[in-house]
Amino acid sequence: MTKKFLEGLVFGAGFGISFLLVFFLYTFIAMPAFVSSKIHTNEERPVNSKPWSSTGQEHPDFNELTLEEQIKAASVIALIRYEPTPGGKVKAVIREFLKKDSGVELHYNIGDEYGPASYYAGAGSDRGDGVIVFFVGSPAEMRMSTTYAGDRIRGLGDIPLELFKDKCMATMPNDSLKPKPLPGSA
Repeated sequence: MTKKFLEGLVFGAGFGISFLLVFFLYTFIAMPAFVSSKIHTNEERPVNSKPWSSTGQEHPDFNELTLEEQIKAASVIALIRYEPTPGGKVKAVIREFLKKDSGVELHYNIGDEYGPASYYAGAGSDRGDGVIVFFVGSPAEMRMSTTYAGDRIRGLGDIPLELFKDKCMATMPNDSLKPKPLPGSA
């Protein structure tokens, strides 16, 4: 019986040593070679281009731009108002375009529901009166949105809505092309 015990002990020790050897080889030789082939240094890293509108130019992250640069970079800026409906859903309806470059393909019109901003109201939820949505490119893709309440836009440094509208209008080339709001819009 002692002989069987010792044979088992030797077998277990051999198995343990083999396991440690395989673990060592994998951890210190195989894995670093695999990982280093996947890691790029700053010099080797390919430049991630972010096509901006239809020009293909590279620009910084949209959120890192100043407000004026965001307005210039946007091809469409929509003012969306929340409208409660029976059943608890709050629809986000496009009330006006504060900026819309000529020739931009946009899959929404004034009066359309902007589904991504619609929601079901819960107890204690306050998302303000609506949202401002920045689209870039053509076809226009949503790049950023921020809520507004009353006459202030929260996510843009609490800027007054009228001042923001004026900044948007200033980027449009011709007053005759400036959008007209729907009656009763904010």
